[in-house]
Amino acid sequence: MIRSVISEKAYQKLRRMIYRGQLPPGSRIVERDLAARLGVSRIPLRESLARLAAEGLVRTIPNSATYVADLSTNDILEIYSMRLLLEPLAARLATLRDGKRLAKQLDRLRKQMAIHAKEVDIPKLNEVEYQFHFAIVRASHHSRLVRAYECAHVQILDRGPAQAIRAINPPTKYVDEHGKIVDCIASGDAEGAERAASDHIHSAMKDLEKIFGVQFDEVF
Repeated sequence: MIRSVISEKAYQKLRRMIYRGQLPPGSRIVERDLAARLGVSRIPLRESLARLAAEGLVRTIPNSATYVADLSTNDILEIYSMRLLLEPLAARLATLRDGKRLAKQLDRLRKQMAIHAKEVDIPKLNEVEYQFHFAIVRASHHSRLVRAYECAHVQILDRGPAQAIRAINPPTKYVDEHGKIVDCIASGDAEGAERAASDHIHSAMKDLEKIFGVQFDEVF
């Protein structure tokens, strides 16, 4: 029991470190050093790395070493296609099940986003934006949807694609799109919230098409 708790905590810490770029893409994982950094033994560390490998966040080369996975263009496209499936549904369910409370929470986050956008503090803007979207997913009270969203590793997009998208649009553009989602949820418009969430993700996907020179409908 104790070992499973230690393993879970190590797993959560490692995942956050990868999301935040503290373990950069392509970097080699040295078990001895990482175990000392996390304050755990190698057994829970290896269990954590096995889970992360199954999720595609690290990769192990047989008889060689373990590395932090680097996102390919197709990885990014897959994550956005998952967002398009999950987030609009979550927005509709959240509006029906927890709309009033959620709208207040989202409005606070949207205001924080507006401040970070005005200051052009992109890392903080990205972090709060993820909190915004995950709050909607959690408020859906759909446990399998929440797990699917977590496994999609949406947060890892902040390492590169989010910065690229910000570079071709003013940061305030996406703040306005989030405002539409909040307004629909606050008014109890479940279909409108679903549509606004879909429109927001489609907007980001259009930007990615420009950045990567691909068409989503040609890939999926």
